Amino acid sequence: MEELDSSSDEVVMKLVEMGFAKLDALEAVKAVGKSCGDAVEYLLKRTGGFSSASSLCSAKNNSNKTLGKRSLPSSFASGSMRQSSLLDHFGSVDKNKKKCVSFGTAVVSDPSEETIKSPPLVFIESSGCSEGSSTWEKRVNSILRNRFGISSLKSFQREALSTWVAHKDCLVLAATGSGKSLCFQIPALLTGKVVVVISPLISLMHDQCLKLSTHKVSACFLGSGQLDNRIEQKAMQGLYQIIYVCPETVIRLIKPLQKLAKTHGIALFAIDEAHCVSKWGHDFRPDYRKLSVLRENFCASSLAFLEYDVPIMALTATATAHVQEDILESLHLSKETKTVLTSFFRPNLQFSVKHSRTKSAASYAKDFQNLIDLYSGKRKATGKKLAVISLESEGQNDFGFQDAENIHETDNDDDDDEENPENSLAKQNSSNGKEMSEEYLEDETDIFQSVDDWDVACGEFCAMSPCDLLDIPDLSGKQTPDESGHNHSNKAKNLEGPTIIYVPTRKESVNIAKYLCGVGLKAAAYNAKLPKKHLRQVHQEFHEDKLQVVVATIAFGMGIDKKNVRKIIHYGWPQSLEAYYQEAGRAGRDGELAECVLYANLSRVPTLLPSRRSKEQTEQAYKMLSDCFRYGMNTSQCRAKILVEYFGEDFSSKKCNSCDICTKGPPEQVNVREEANLLFQVISAFHLQAENSSEHASYEDYGLGNSKQKKLSDKPNLFFFINRIREQSKKFMEIDRLWWKGLARIMEAEGYIKEMDNKSRRVEIAFIEPTEKGRKQLALEDDKPLYVYPEADMLVSLRQRRTYSGFSSWGKGWADPEIRRQRLETMKRPRERKPRRERSRQQQRSFFFAFTPIFRQRRRAIEKLKLVNEALVAAEENVARLQERHDVILKEICSYYLVNSELQEALVAARADIDVASGFVIELRRLQLNILNSLS
Repeated sequence: MEELDSSSDEVVMKLVEMGFAKLDALEAVKAVGKSCGDAVEYLLKRTGGFSSASSLCSAKNNSNKTLGKRSLPSSFASGSMRQSSLLDHFGSVDKNKKKCVSFGTAVVSDPSEETIKSPPLVFIESSGCSEGSSTWEKRVNSILRNRFGISSLKSFQREALSTWVAHKDCLVLAATGSGKSLCFQIPALLTGKVVVVISPLISLMHDQCLKLSTHKVSACFLGSGQLDNRIEQKAMQGLYQIIYVCPETVIRLIKPLQKLAKTHGIALFAIDEAHCVSKWGHDFRPDYRKLSVLRENFCASSLAFLEYDVPIMALTATATAHVQEDILESLHLSKETKTVLTSFFRPNLQFSVKHSRTKSAASYAKDFQNLIDLYSGKRKATGKKLAVISLESEGQNDFGFQDAENIHETDNDDDDDEENPENSLAKQNSSNGKEMSEEYLEDETDIFQSVDDWDVACGEFCAMSPCDLLDIPDLSGKQTPDESGHNHSNKAKNLEGPTIIYVPTRKESVNIAKYLCGVGLKAAAYNAKLPKKHLRQVHQEFHEDKLQVVVATIAFGMGIDKKNVRKIIHYGWPQSLEAYYQEAGRAGRDGELAECVLYANLSRVPTLLPSRRSKEQTEQAYKMLSDCFRYGMNTSQCRAKILVEYFGEDFSSKKCNSCDICTKGPPEQVNVREEANLLFQVISAFHLQAENSSEHASYEDYGLGNSKQKKLSDKPNLFFFINRIREQSKKFMEIDRLWWKGLARIMEAEGYIKEMDNKSRRVEIAFIEPTEKGRKQLALEDDKPLYVYPEADMLVSLRQRRTYSGFSSWGKGWADPEIRRQRLETMKRPRERKPRRERSRQQQRSFFFAFTPIFRQRRRAIEKLKLVNEALVAAEENVARLQERHDVILKEICSYYLVNSELQEALVAARADIDVASGFVIELRRLQLNILNSLS
């Protein structure tokens, strides 16, 4: 036997690893040379398509452990390789390429196809050849039919692949479920080179690889925590057509990937979920931002063997114009990068918004009744009892499903810190630096802190034969046409499917899952802190239609490709419209009708945001949350139109005819001319008075000893002006603050008022000042009616009227003269005493029960005394301020030689104000004395 050189030995070793006998491998290398691909073809032709080697007989049994090597073109030698034009790989469509499937560890011919040798590679320039363009499209259509069962490309897919053929970078923005993955899977099948896909989660990579294996495409995924590097070594030798890798790992593998590009060739780098690159996006991930190393290390200027830069394709379903710019800049993509856009409009999705106290467990029964009836009806129809899922895994007490009777708690919705907007900001920032527990918001930094969200860190999937596919369940939920070709023979069955409920916090995911299981549904919780074994089981049972409802945080769903999800419920405010639309887009991927319902407390402004953000990111987060809040407050514009135009697309139609506003119609318009004029006059008068002169302003502001009052005087908020309106007009005393907030938001949208503090990080307008447009237009159109559609919180306030002063603002309400009079009259009335309940002798003997009423009465008296003391301090400060103002005016009068009538009137008014304030102080002291006497 002749001596073989080192390169021949490498080919022989590869053939042995693939399962061929060593003697056969040596014979093949001597016959065809050092090309591994030609050697495989020689061996397979010699055996008539199936190897007779004994090692191949057991290949199918070990197919789950080994991976078949794809057939390589003859020019793929083990040495260096010159990069050819992409069109060099596209032969005439009349010459069908031999179709191979990986069967165990060896590549064998598909007996159902003709075995025709693929055309050799020829180096041809691809500058604007129309015939070549037509050729590659026909080749792609052939691959789509044979591998994926699809007739042709969609327009955006064709545009993305055209950009790749031209060796240019590309940014693809397409709706969820539109087929973005084909844009980077096709290049691997066309060229025989490797495609590297950067993906954020192990679970996502696992699903994609499994799906590719059913289409006879070999793939693997590499996580960041892998201990066994055998799969990684195989990947760097070019044994897989598509390599999925997390961003942390791809940065570490730059040198091996450069070697792979030299020996086997890399057709494309695809960055999936590219919105994670942008720090202005809703799923920012720092490691994604480091992917600019791909462009720096895989360009023709840095690698001599490259004729063209390796193209980079970034793909996402949600990105605003600002985010798109940041993605292009962060990845260092070329100026010639093409942006491929497709319509964001999904006509089969029915969007709606409903009011609910989502933080209260008492709301579950009402909000989820339709969901319970839906699945309970199916249970009765099938006659089967649904068993409650109980996962036997570690930490079951934290997430296991129990009876829901014990979770009905009453969450008291405390009133907002309306008088001082800074208080709510302080509360939001109070959790900074703390480790996020289940009560806190699920943050993307927690989800992505380790990409290995499952226990497995890497994996490989061989391309399965048609026989193997019979044993694989269809995870996509797609129905197979019957012999007559009808997909929708059973319409009712086609519309069945699971529901995903998205909640902001981990605690809510567990509580709602417990409740739904308690009423007989198959439900499971999913969040980043649950055991990985539990997450894998939920993921699997969701795809196998064993679960009816998954209650999840944002940790669940990225890249989920399940066709028959019928309903997406957001139970609480999402963090942004980008996140909301991406999550809602996971419904109805089969093209059938699906519901997307947002349950939110429309009477409260959303404030829950992740804490671990920079200052710039926090400001951007507030802006995105504000956009989401305004989407929920909208009552007149089509919801699909708002969402589509938010991403920069022109919505040609005025309405979608499927959302709640299009089907039910907007509310009746109301004339708010009087209220708008009065609010604007109060705002304008305050600011005009402050701007006129420093002396005049000092009459109001002089002597303000309290820092909070000074701050409020410098930056008055909406509720400061509402109190002024109520002091001036009793007519508007009963109008709720929610209604005024909605009116202020409408006036801000019309440009009549604006935010005074540009640094204010608020979801809605906080510190108000008038605009020039408001001064002109409201003054000119004073008599004209101003009809507007009331916003959602305005409608809530009209349905749920409440008195002006709540418990939290009891002490603050003393400043209003009318409220003060009403309260003092109420205190004079004799209080009705309820009859005591009869207690047992044992209770009567008990010291605790004997003195409980006394303790309770004493505690209430102490709480009331504290409130009176606070009101008394404020009243005394007010008297002191008014006295100083009086003295200043008197001093001004003394400085004049002649009598100044204006100052005289001001002095009389100042004395009258002092008398009123002093009388109020006396009343408070009398009330304070009565309380002290009751305590003695």
